[in-house]
Amino acid sequence: MVIIPRILIGIGALGSLVLAIGLWLGVEQVIPALGISTTDLGGGLVGRATVRADIAGLFGGMGICLLIAVIRSSIHWVNAALVFVCVAISGRFVGLIIDGGGNAVIQPILVEAVIIALLLWLRVGLSKQRG
Repeated sequence: MVIIPRILIGIGALGSLVLAIGLWLGVEQVIPALGISTTDLGGGLVGRATVRADIAGLFGGMGICLLIAVIRSSIHWVNAALVFVCVAISGRFVGLIIDGGGNAVIQPILVEAVIIALLLWLRVGLSKQRG
């Protein structure tokens, strides 16, 4: 039964894409909620460009992979989405080890862990359907 993880991953995909679009179009409104500042010598231009390219790129790429995985019921796209989320959670763990952290740091780790679990659930379900 893959309908439940497909629905939940689809919701996550839409959330990732909405965040990416928000970062592209409304960077100044979205980044404070993420705990990010874009001050630099160029009046924030380099910081905002980096947020739009790197962070929005991560969420956009992950959202696209998640959405295609759900629409196509494709193990290959599930694997691609897993790469994005696993790299992101790895960065969170590196930050946790180096900087420490409290609830503000743990919450995104839990969200990413849930997404990984849902993707693995979908992957197992799709494997059973094909096998």
